[in-house]
Amino acid sequence: MKTIIMLLACIFIFALSPLSAQTGELRLETIYFNNFEVFYITDFDFNEGMNNPDIFEYSLSYTPPDGDGTPGSGTPINISIAFEMIADIPSLGLDNSRIIYLKTLPFPLNGEVSISTKDLDLNMSGIFYNDGRELTGIHKDEFDFMPAEDFTNLQTAILSGAKLPAGNYIFDFTVEPEDVVGNATVSQHMVVSVANPSTLDLVAPGGDLADNIEIYSLYPLFQWESIDFMWTGLNCPECGYSIRVSEYDPMLHSAIDEALNDQSSLPYPDNGLFYQLPAEMVAGGADLYTAENSFQFPFTDAKPLEEGNKYVWQVHKTFPTTSGSETVESGIFVFTIPAMGGEEGSGGTTQSGGSSVYLQILEQMIDADTFNQFFSGELEGYLPTGVVTLNETQQLTQDQLSAIAGQLLAGQITIKSIGIE
Repeated sequence: MKTIIMLLACIFIFALSPLSAQTGELRLETIYFNNFEVFYITDFDFNEGMNNPDIFEYSLSYTPPDGDGTPGSGTPINISIAFEMIADIPSLGLDNSRIIYLKTLPFPLNGEVSISTKDLDLNMSGIFYNDGRELTGIHKDEFDFMPAEDFTNLQTAILSGAKLPAGNYIFDFTVEPEDVVGNATVSQHMVVSVANPSTLDLVAPGGDLADNIEIYSLYPLFQWESIDFMWTGLNCPECGYSIRVSEYDPMLHSAIDEALNDQSSLPYPDNGLFYQLPAEMVAGGADLYTAENSFQFPFTDAKPLEEGNKYVWQVHKTFPTTSGSETVESGIFVFTIPAMGGEEGSGGTTQSGGSSVYLQILEQMIDADTFNQFFSGELEGYLPTGVVTLNETQQLTQDQLSAIAGQLLAGQITIKSIGIE
């Protein structure tokens, strides 16, 4: 089990910033780094690195000043690498506790080498320069490991779950040039959060079928609870949240899951799949994404919800692991949109039913407190005529108003004022 921790520490050994030397140039560049939320121990082969998960690839290079351009020419630079792995795992009582410290003896570097997870095993064998020469001389100098009692607790947690327990794993490492004037030690601090994000519970709207929960919005806000997670776009384009909303008709469906798999309102037209929800790029993270745990029923790509109908919905969560992407699914919630009746006014204008759609759109465009304050007060009983004017000049159709509301919800536009006559 000790080799497990050693390997995981080695995974991050080369995540360093570029370093310039007066006598040459030492550089390290990230080719890619794939984010994983779950690390399964069984996915690592500690004897044959080629079987390891594809987590990263880095380019480490040194160009000597006295080389003639041919591979290996010129004077190599001697470097040593030291790294420390620290664990912050509340469930195990580990509070910034050292797991491992390892420092290498100085070894020569002259040229460029690409190092990936698949190059790392117990012997770190088979690592070659990009021009075909073998990189040699990497040996251990100093080594320290966590106390036996703490390691036993971690070992038990790993074996019982076959994966690293949730928590923060902190990696501090340095690259130190040896006997080279003008080069200083370079260090970097990295925190890797392991979430094991399998929980997914629906919050609103709706509940169990027997609860018979009613809502009064044709564009409800779907909410759920789950552990935050991140993924790399290129490595896991299917990751994130997805949702499916379908009408439930007790005369046609014997169960709510049957209704969910019948014709959907979202996605629409129904493709038999779940509707992929928008992702957000993580600040400062190249190609790294996350997602919110709420979603407003859209004005496009969906069949409008209707009064008097029951609906079922479910959320899927897909996240990256070292074994590939995994998907967990929530339970199924049911909600009813009650019929609000209505009469047809002069000129064929719908005074409810159709007009309630305008109220639903308006409810999404202003905050809920303001909407409730007005429409339970001086505007109580107000029914829209269906005449909507933009900037006092352009009359909008319902579809145009829905499109504007969608832009507002997406943060593409802002509202200066809304007037009601």
